[in-house]
Amino acid sequence: MEKREFELPLERCPLCNVEGSFYIKGRIDDIPYFGEVMETLMKCESCKFKHADVMCLGERKPMRYEFLITSEKDLTVRVVKSSTGTIKVPELGVKVEPGPASEGYVSNIEGVLDRIEEAVRLALEGADDVRRRRGEAILKKIDAIRAGKLKARLVVMDPFGHSAIVDGRARKRELKQREIKSLKTGPVQLK
Repeated sequence: MEKREFELPLERCPLCNVEGSFYIKGRIDDIPYFGEVMETLMKCESCKFKHADVMCLGERKPMRYEFLITSEKDLTVRVVKSSTGTIKVPELGVKVEPGPASEGYVSNIEGVLDRIEEAVRLALEGADDVRRRRGEAILKKIDAIRAGKLKARLVVMDPFGHSAIVDGRARKRELKQREIKSLKTGPVQLK
């Protein structure tokens, strides 16, 4: 299937109400082993609002993916994280859960580590000594994972099955009902 792109300018930004500054861009793409997805970006040039998302266009089962990062080469493995996906790196003690403003993205393991590093660095600003030491330890572990000196697991869980680790070496299985109930799902809640 060929990639389809679209752009939808809006008359006014729904947040700042400035005329001609807001647009929505997107593309629909077929990702191998995963299926058809739509990536969208909403952006206002005036107030700098930005929101990106990745949505699976097909129905999926709730899934859990796990990948063991053992080398620098593994950093190139593709990761699809929807706005309802949860990411865990147990060796770092990190769990990234979706919230109301959660964004989806298509990246790779290195990109996921970059996002975690950025969040830790932000959390270090104004942190007390105990939290600062913990944050700095996490940053050192991230560097060791990138260098292939520390093995770590990347776990991606999505109750809607719209997230994935796209590599034949990734272990995948359907989520158990108790796991689904324990996940935060962002703007959509399971009953």
